[in-house]
Amino acid sequence: MVTTLPPVIVERPEAPRRGVVHSEQNEPQSQQPLSTEPAVRARFGSKEIITLEVRGTLFTNWTTVRVEQKVTEWFPTFVFECTEESPVPLKISAMQFVTGDVVRVYVGGVPAVFGYITERHVAYDAKQHGVRLVGVGKTFDLTNSSVPLEKLNGHDGQTWQQLADDITTHLGIKVKQQGQVDDKPFDQIQIQPGETIQTVLERYARPRNIVIGSDPYGALLAIGENQSVTTGDLIEGGNILRANAVIRDQNVYKKLFAIGQGYGNDNANGDAMNKQVAFLSGTSTRNRILVVVNDIAEQDTHGIHRRVKMEQVFTEGSKIEAQITVQGWFKDENRSDSVWRAGEYYYVNSPSLILDDVLGCAVCVYEQADQGSTTTLTLVKPQHMNGQFNFRDGEAAVSSADQLNRMVPSDL
Repeated sequence: MVTTLPPVIVERPEAPRRGVVHSEQNEPQSQQPLSTEPAVRARFGSKEIITLEVRGTLFTNWTTVRVEQKVTEWFPTFVFECTEESPVPLKISAMQFVTGDVVRVYVGGVPAVFGYITERHVAYDAKQHGVRLVGVGKTFDLTNSSVPLEKLNGHDGQTWQQLADDITTHLGIKVKQQGQVDDKPFDQIQIQPGETIQTVLERYARPRNIVIGSDPYGALLAIGENQSVTTGDLIEGGNILRANAVIRDQNVYKKLFAIGQGYGNDNANGDAMNKQVAFLSGTSTRNRILVVVNDIAEQDTHGIHRRVKMEQVFTEGSKIEAQITVQGWFKDENRSDSVWRAGEYYYVNSPSLILDDVLGCAVCVYEQADQGSTTTLTLVKPQHMNGQFNFRDGEAAVSSADQLNRMVPSDL
């Protein structure tokens, strides 16, 4: 049985261009402005309309829409639902939407996702049929694609950025930097046959304190330490429609340690290399201790210091999470480019949630249905996005064997 939702009446545009060849080599470079972006912005920049571009044609007549922009995760997602009149196409080539199609999603004329349709669901009755499209951002392919065999070796001495560029280029995915990304080269880089690109990049991002995410143009995002500059306000009694928040302490610790081993040479050997330890303090009121093992060996202690910093990002950054929903998609209705976005920092004032602080937007969910259009922001402590606002550095890292021998027996 098909449940048909009443259609959302919106303006359907004429296609600005047609005949786009759908092939990997003809996809636009992910870091370049999209060719149809000016036309979409001019027509829909100040309207509450989500537009899907497929093969050069723009579609806006959706019954329900959900677009999830995720800056600290590997790829965004989207779900579109619509109803179409019979007859049902008898050939795949006759369908308007096919799995594997390259798509661009615009929210109020602003790019939100560049990726692919991965699922097409169809249900029908005598008069009409409903279609649901499910898709992901282009960087999804990094999560379940193995490193090419010819790329397993030859990476010694590369930075994380160089490694990422090298093992993603065959997928046409660009890697962008945000903030101050640690570009210290790795002495040795080892990749095992069959490892996914995601696994390799995450392993080498941890000892450089790099948060991996994605952007609206289909690029992989390397987020280094950055300043949490606010670009909007969320005010209880003002623009907040509804909200909830949680404060957790099960993932925070009083002391965080990273331990590991380096490999010696004529200038560094013995305990100094075999017993590497770095330490930072956390905010737990209990004497909870976390010890993580750094699985990358290096000739100095730079990597292990960054590794414990990365763990502080994971633990302290997850302490606060707020879900705040606002009406519409724009921070300022008078500006066509002022869409709420993942990756930005907002000042939150909500006495009911006991929040009066700057938080980072890790996820932005744009939805449209019978009740109208809304944006739900998942807000976290700035540390989760490597933001430096109110960032607690804790105590200095420890690496010498003498300091280690004095502190480890009583602290671990």
